[in-house]
Amino acid sequence: MIAAWMLWSAGIGVLFLVAGLAAERLLTHGGRPTRWVWIVAGAATTALSVVRIPGAPAERAVVPPPGYAPPLLEPLTVTVARDSMLRSLDDLLVLGWVVLSSLLVVTVLFAVARLVREGRSWQPGSLGHRSVLWSRDTGPTIVGLLRPRVVLPAWVRAIGRREQELILAHEEEHIRAGDARLRFLMTLPLFVFPWNPALWLQRHRLNLAVELDCDRRVMRRMPGHRHAYGSLLLRVGAGQNGLHRVALVALSEGRSQLERRITRLEEQMPRVRRLQGVLLVLGAAVVVALAVLFPRVRGEDAPASDEPVDFMAEPVSTRYTVRPDLVNDAEPVFTPYTVRPDLVNEREVMRALEAEYPPILRDAGIGGTTSVDFFIDTRGVVQRVLVAETSGHEVLDSAALRVARTFRFTPALNLDEVVPVWVAIPITFATGAAGADGVPDEVREFADSIARERGDDPGDPPADSEAPQEASLASLMQEPTFTPYTVRPDLSNEREVQRAMEREYPPILREAGIGGTVNVQFFIDAEGVVQRVLVAEPSGHEALDSAALRVARVFRFNPARDDDEPIPVWIAIPLTFQTR
Repeated sequence: MIAAWMLWSAGIGVLFLVAGLAAERLLTHGGRPTRWVWIVAGAATTALSVVRIPGAPAERAVVPPPGYAPPLLEPLTVTVARDSMLRSLDDLLVLGWVVLSSLLVVTVLFAVARLVREGRSWQPGSLGHRSVLWSRDTGPTIVGLLRPRVVLPAWVRAIGRREQELILAHEEEHIRAGDARLRFLMTLPLFVFPWNPALWLQRHRLNLAVELDCDRRVMRRMPGHRHAYGSLLLRVGAGQNGLHRVALVALSEGRSQLERRITRLEEQMPRVRRLQGVLLVLGAAVVVALAVLFPRVRGEDAPASDEPVDFMAEPVSTRYTVRPDLVNDAEPVFTPYTVRPDLVNEREVMRALEAEYPPILRDAGIGGTTSVDFFIDTRGVVQRVLVAETSGHEVLDSAALRVARTFRFTPALNLDEVVPVWVAIPITFATGAAGADGVPDEVREFADSIARERGDDPGDPPADSEAPQEASLASLMQEPTFTPYTVRPDLSNEREVQRAMEREYPPILREAGIGGTVNVQFFIDAEGVVQRVLVAEPSGHEALDSAALRVARVFRFNPARDDDEPIPVWIAIPLTFQTR
């Protein structure tokens, strides 16, 4: 992927280079400064290369809420196959990248060190109205980023007054425009991406633009000295040292640019035609748009879109494990599984069925079955429930969803991997007589169906060793009883309870500003599971009391202890509904 990305970055840089040339031509005809064209081109090339480095962390996208499906646009991409030759070059290119950047840094540091060493021999002095540093053969140039100083070679003392004024004017314009800092900033991307030829060409064009802009400003100040200024450029350019130019902003940047600068001094700028200007602007805009929309590079193993996979977006109507990356597919896709999610809190579910059965429908003998889709995460926690098939009664469907939120499962396994899955479970409300254990027949039938799916025999009686314990627990659950304990049960899911309080607060009462406190008694078993809830003191509003009981079933506790032994206990907790 490194090789493909390098080619991609170089291509982006070339596009910005072409756009810069068009914009530079337009500004040149208009007599405008052109340096900003190359500053923008270099910054854009660097920025796009950085944000699309392979393996760079992408911003976490927000998963749309359920029911919201915005149109997704697939970004332009170029896919690099796993067996591509470009991938085989990655390690070698990274090594070469590090070596090349290191050599460039060392070269610049060597040039700066040499300049500092020579600078110890420079003598402070003045020329005309400006303080300068006199050297043996370095300059004319400026040194320093924060406090730039003019450095002049000794031969400047012997030239005419007019030439001296031209040299000082040139260096003063460089200082006034902050050219030393500008070139330094434009050099930094080369240390990071020394292999990108477009960045080198853009910096070369920036150097030329900086000098041409400076020449233009000098000629504006001293318009009658074009020939003398051109001769001065030739003399200075003939004596420049290449290594010095790495660390200096000099009067001449090298012989390759002298002809262009001298020619520009002599020529008269033609007026740009309107059509020509429009074409140049449109051409530059089109090339920039191509650079921004240039297809990005990704591997075969990368996701086809920057959008995150929302495993909870839509359920698959199946009771079996499905591939989570295909949850959003129109048709369910089945995958092999070794262990399906297993219900672990049958008793709590049975009590929820009994408690949530709407009394009006129960008394009227009206029942029904609601098929509920569950999304179970890798911890076995139910994250989402939906009605797959309605019972025909909206009240029963709502009750089924409340019961579904009490389910807890063991995680599903695909071989040895824990996987999130959608499962469908029918929840049936039916009238019937209670059995010997006080559990309604329809609730018992539901528990038996779960046991049959797990391969258990629901008709088997409990082991003799467990029977006394269950009988004792059932007796303790009949009515609130004080049980001594040394460590009280602590709430372990406070955030979930707060969300349940907000969710279950009846909207009619909330909007009317009606609240109240319901004192609820909890029976918590030795595992910290709420086995029974009762209203000890009502709020005066039946809807609030029912809401409090629904919230109470969400509570999870750390078990109470008597010394070191976990024990079942009754506790009372006031639940208050109030508007803010």
